[in-house]
Amino acid sequence: MSTNLPTKLNIITLTTCFAILSAFVLASPARAQEDNSNRISITAIPPRLGEDSTLKIKPGEKTQIEVRARNSSNGPVTIKSSAIDFIVGEDGVTPVPLEGKDADNNRWSLASWLTIVPTQQTLQPNESGIISVVIDVPKDALPGGHYAMIVHQPGTGGLDDESGSGAGINQRVGTLLYAIVEGPIQESAFVRNFTFPSWSEFGPVPYSFAVENGSDVHIRPQTNIEIYNLFGHKVDSLQQGTKNVFPYESRSFEGQWDRIWGFGPYTAKLTMSYGAQGAVVIARTSFWLLPVKLMIAIVTMLGIFIIAGMSIRRHLMHRKNDQSKRIQELESQVKQMQNQETDQPKT
Repeated sequence: MSTNLPTKLNIITLTTCFAILSAFVLASPARAQEDNSNRISITAIPPRLGEDSTLKIKPGEKTQIEVRARNSSNGPVTIKSSAIDFIVGEDGVTPVPLEGKDADNNRWSLASWLTIVPTQQTLQPNESGIISVVIDVPKDALPGGHYAMIVHQPGTGGLDDESGSGAGINQRVGTLLYAIVEGPIQESAFVRNFTFPSWSEFGPVPYSFAVENGSDVHIRPQTNIEIYNLFGHKVDSLQQGTKNVFPYESRSFEGQWDRIWGFGPYTAKLTMSYGAQGAVVIARTSFWLLPVKLMIAIVTMLGIFIIAGMSIRRHLMHRKNDQSKRIQELESQVKQMQNQETDQPKT
């Protein structure tokens, strides 16, 4: 009895652990499914409005626009909508909300001019809610670009309050507004650091440049790059995608020339147009695309073939000279023998 007791205890312990583990594994998918069902998903429609410089307002005027918020969750969600100013982060893409003192000192502020109706609404699953935005421009508003974000975030009574998880409380999505106050607007921009690698053996050849916006409004520069060979003939043309560049900000652009083989120096000419008046900026740079190692290998092989050919030719010529000399020696010996036979007296 005493011998079998530890064995039975071990079996009972293993059985209990297995049952607990099985219950945990079986419960995990259900818990994950429950978490997914309680996850909040909100979509702002459209993500941007007015970036093509179509949202223009005069000082002292009012205008109304509409945006939408869509509930993509599996349950009803109460959405709160508000307006905040924003700037673009160091990457030139990410909008950074401005609140408090930063917003008060923002020359490009727009949020304080906005009235949003409604500020809160409950949306059913896959339902979209319309938000009216009234822009009331002060009479003394500075001409140029003004920017704000219509932010939507879960409020009370949504999925998070029912589950108690609080997973989506900090989720915020929004529509970026690009408004332009009409008036005397300064427009200026520059191309900085337009470069290709000074020398490349094979393509594709990367390039980069930066656009510095000194305007009172955001710009969407249209750029085209033309490649010319040593003789001034255009060999290719590259189209660069456009991006927003905010006032007094700089944004980097990158791309590549997909040419694999090239011989000699090339000149790249960048032409950028921007602004309401279609201003043009031109920048140039030079670079080399030349497979030096391959050319060295080809020249080396040609040298080897030339040297080998010269050696073979010299050997054949030397052999031919030896044969000619031998033939001459034999002919001389034959003549000597003939002369000797002629000189001998007849008996």
